[in-house]
Amino acid sequence: MSYLRMSLPAAIILATLVSCTEASMFNSQPKFILKAENSKAFHNSSLVKTINIQSGDISECLKHCLQNCRCQSFQICENKKCQQCSSRKEENSSLLHDKDGCVYATYETPHLTENLQNFNGQCSSMRCSRNENCCQESGLCPDYKICKPVNVLSKPWKRFRCACPDGFRGIGCKKPITSCLGYARGSRKSGIYKLVNSEGSLYEAYCHFDSDGTWTLVQSYSFTNGSHNSKFQSLRKSLIENHPVSENALTWNGYRLSKPRMKSIKNGSSFVQFTCNYEKNLAINKSDYAQIQLQNVKSSSGKLVDILELNGETPYLTLGDRCGKIGENVLNYCSFRLIQSSTVALHVLFNHGNDQCALKSSQLCYWNHQFFGSYVFISECFHAVHRCAQNAKSTTQLWFGMRTPSFV
Repeated sequence: MSYLRMSLPAAIILATLVSCTEASMFNSQPKFILKAENSKAFHNSSLVKTINIQSGDISECLKHCLQNCRCQSFQICENKKCQQCSSRKEENSSLLHDKDGCVYATYETPHLTENLQNFNGQCSSMRCSRNENCCQESGLCPDYKICKPVNVLSKPWKRFRCACPDGFRGIGCKKPITSCLGYARGSRKSGIYKLVNSEGSLYEAYCHFDSDGTWTLVQSYSFTNGSHNSKFQSLRKSLIENHPVSENALTWNGYRLSKPRMKSIKNGSSFVQFTCNYEKNLAINKSDYAQIQLQNVKSSSGKLVDILELNGETPYLTLGDRCGKIGENVLNYCSFRLIQSSTVALHVLFNHGNDQCALKSSQLCYWNHQFFGSYVFISECFHAVHRCAQNAKSTTQLWFGMRTPSFV
């Protein structure tokens, strides 16, 4: 395809354009390069505004496009109609079709750097080049969505995007995000996110994202605060009871969500996870951990039970592949029970007599082999192997979430 470079403050008559034309603007310091295609037009569904211009003046049409935050490309039809489009052929090529009497044009800004870094001011003339902070305008986004500036050098024609407010998702932004799974397709940086509780109010929770899965933190406490001798008794209570601790301000040595918040998070989850000392490296695989499918949590009679209502102990279960480790011991195929009662915190009891399990009784603290949360009998004995109980500041975390399908 041939190209023709033209200087453009002067008007260009459409009939003189070849099939694809490039044009530089602003004298010897080009800030915009136009690429125009003759006898082409975008579908009417993408048109956001039509302005009458002088005969074939492509520079005037470009000026109007730059002043309209919705305009990403434009076309001139019948030599006088400047039609602004809300998309570009690079992203919606199926909308570009043959149409006699029209020229479709896109623009690029190869020298635009500083302007994209500055969203403080508004520009409304060719000299200013364009509106920099489109989100200062009103009415750009539909109901329930908010405007967010876009600052991407590779796509400078995109000046804003309509996004759902924190805590909501979906086409109409009406679907509340009740766990970190609602953010799994967006930013996957672990940290604090907004969730919606059962009453429709926003609150903050900690989310962990990695290639293995997505997890929402519901409880964390130190060995000292969770031990039998601790005065911090709320953290030793079972999940059956509603005992929130610092739920609006994450503190790794003493934190617990209310039961209603836990329930809304669990309802969208398929796994429960225990970790140790997560806050020291913000990684699951560097911690002791155990991941258990919620569908396997059953009562002693064999009936499926809500883990928040478990009162007693489950039958022996078997950890699956890549579902846990303690110290350097991978827990594949180790058998265990979950135990919780009205007076005992949820924890894991391993069967150290299982020959397939790498964790042996010789590695346990005295005779006890309880891990991930219950430190009733080892309150005065730090565990050499288990990272949750190596010293007074060791921490234990409880999460609800979902493993990536390839890891299930």
